[in-house]
Amino acid sequence: MQRFDLRRFQRPALQFSGGKDSLACLYLLRDQLDKITVYWLNPGDTPPETLAVVEEVRAWVPRFFEVTSDVKAWREVNGYPADLLPANSHFIGVLHGLSDVRLTNRFDCCYHNLMAPLHQRMVDDGVDAVIRGTKLCDGGRIPAEGPTPFYEVLLPLRDWTHDQVFEYLDRAGAPRNAIYDHFYKISAPECMGCTAWWGDGKSAYLRAKHPHLLGEHKRNLVAIKRAMQSHLDELETEIGS
Repeated sequence: MQRFDLRRFQRPALQFSGGKDSLACLYLLRDQLDKITVYWLNPGDTPPETLAVVEEVRAWVPRFFEVTSDVKAWREVNGYPADLLPANSHFIGVLHGLSDVRLTNRFDCCYHNLMAPLHQRMVDDGVDAVIRGTKLCDGGRIPAEGPTPFYEVLLPLRDWTHDQVFEYLDRAGAPRNAIYDHFYKISAPECMGCTAWWGDGKSAYLRAKHPHLLGEHKRNLVAIKRAMQSHLDELETEIGS
């Protein structure tokens, strides 16, 4: 287990989501919380299971800052996120009347509503080190580590597996996020209304835990599928020509 001595930093921070990895980082660094500011980005659409963990942690962390965005309002303007973005549903396609279904790329939605507001707040606060729960097994490559133009990125869990994270949380007596009954080996959704990340089993989770939201979720997915269909038909024609 890698130990981070934070004494060389003036304003270290932990990016906290309420998920398993950032929670493990928090417990690993409990003895240094007097030096750390914990930042949580609230997009206004957090799953209730995760929100319960956030509120429990907020009660005992000395410096806990909430940064806010409004993902629901952003989706109203920019469209629902999708893993594949049909050109006709891009804002330029909609502008030209090619589709009445406005969609956006999933990473654009995450960037504008999760990543950018949190990053900007920490930059504005003069943070010089950021602790994240990013692991190599999450995607096969670490997107940021060590010194950056903004702050140094520290990754206590870099080489951990998902199982090691869960085992550590159990040993540490950390609060249990019930969302991982459905998202054990993958990242849990950060927004209830997200229509992207199709491989994560979101529909099964909603059916089991929040069935009142399942109908709207399925209707949104069907609208996305219909928006994609003409492009897929054109692609098949092009391949067969």
